[in-house]
Amino acid sequence: MNKSKIIGRALGIWLFFGSFVKPSAESPPNFLVIMTDDQGKWALGQYDPRIRTPNIDYLAENGVRFDEAIAPVPVCSPARASFFTGKTPSQHGVHDFLSTSDSSQNNWLEDEKLISEELSEKGYTVGLFGKWHSDTREWIHREEFDEFLTYDEREIGWINQYLHSGTVHFSRNGVPEKYTGVQARFLTENAINFIAGSGEKPFAAFVMFTQPHFPFAALPERLVESYRSIGAEIVQLESEGSLQSRQDRVQDSQVSAHQLELMHAENIAQYLAAVTLVDEQVGQLFDALESRDLLGNTYIIFTSDHGHMTGQYGLYGKGNATRPQNLYQESINIPLVIFGPEHQVKKAQIRQEFVNLYDLFPTIAELAQIEFGTKYIGPGKSLTPLLNGNQVRGFRRYQFAEYGNARMIHNGDLKLVRYYKQKPENSYEEIWYQLGRKGSERATIEAPENEVSLEMSSALERFFSLYETKEHTGRKIWSLPKHNGAEAWR
Repeated sequence: MNKSKIIGRALGIWLFFGSFVKPSAESPPNFLVIMTDDQGKWALGQYDPRIRTPNIDYLAENGVRFDEAIAPVPVCSPARASFFTGKTPSQHGVHDFLSTSDSSQNNWLEDEKLISEELSEKGYTVGLFGKWHSDTREWIHREEFDEFLTYDEREIGWINQYLHSGTVHFSRNGVPEKYTGVQARFLTENAINFIAGSGEKPFAAFVMFTQPHFPFAALPERLVESYRSIGAEIVQLESEGSLQSRQDRVQDSQVSAHQLELMHAENIAQYLAAVTLVDEQVGQLFDALESRDLLGNTYIIFTSDHGHMTGQYGLYGKGNATRPQNLYQESINIPLVIFGPEHQVKKAQIRQEFVNLYDLFPTIAELAQIEFGTKYIGPGKSLTPLLNGNQVRGFRRYQFAEYGNARMIHNGDLKLVRYYKQKPENSYEEIWYQLGRKGSERATIEAPENEVSLEMSSALERFFSLYETKEHTGRKIWSLPKHNGAEAWR
């Protein structure tokens, strides 16, 4: 047999068997959701090339980048609960971070249907790796997850989950397990093993890293060192914003200005090293999918639970970094990138529509062909038309967020934050900001007296009248179950 015939026969065999291996457009899609912890939108190479995130950049350049994505609340537990339920905190009832030792109840989401449950009932193999924190007692296995690798704080307390390296106590499906090393790599390895073992069933893997959350220490030195000379240039330690810092200001102590700058330089170097460490894990996960020929039928969603200030307004933290709690843009703005099959995702898009973390609930449901009927009553909108590259007029006119008794609306130009008072009932104070420039929330503005401001005030009331319940509304936060020992509004 001549050489050309051998090549032709080999090609025919490859094409024949390849058709059985490659997923078709009709196959149920897989989902890989990668969520970081406390990562501001600004902390991505897409927005500052000095920050090294080549793998996430690749997803953005070959997928869709959403530049106006926000979290519905600027603190972890309620934001994650909103992601899994597709609802506002005033609907599901989680308004602040949950502490097992201080929380007044367990099973905060027992009356909610989570996207993980919807996927499991649809026939998906579902796994979670890392931070759950949408409820108390994280070490207890949730039945809708085939693999539930989370943290066990019972031995050393809450700091356990935030140890970037060293010995970390985990719970695998309710069974204690310890790991010593760089924990982000451990989560990645387990997620890859889960994907490899999913067999012919579609999978949904939620990989929930605790980076770049505090403490700003113990990240790989090779990464930290590379940021020490430039970190403080990427984010300078700024002056105060419009709200008072909840922490004692370092400037008021015996620390000199020079020492303060050195501390900030180290903090930002550690923070950015954590961002790059996560990016390396994204590359490992991507390679695992590509090597198994799964990219053609897998959606990769990269996001964070909420934003973060790492020197902005002189603060380290998010919504609970100030008194009263803030809804600063830096606290709510999040990175959001979606990469997926070519027949569903138009590449290299940068979308400017107002989107929210809870939009991922109906998006994943639609892509997985989960039909809700009238069951879903949250404010989320499917992002599928945007992924397809369609022009969608009036997708969302305003952005909304809340944090306990505080509620926010903005239109990209004006921003209103309303703080409801405990007494007299339904009374409130308001703060207005003019957006559009860096540090725009360093000072407030006088309440505008025009049609735009009146419409925004009415729109804020209309939105929450639709998306709050009497038993969970943040307007009556003082009478709700206790979340932790230092709730932001107390």
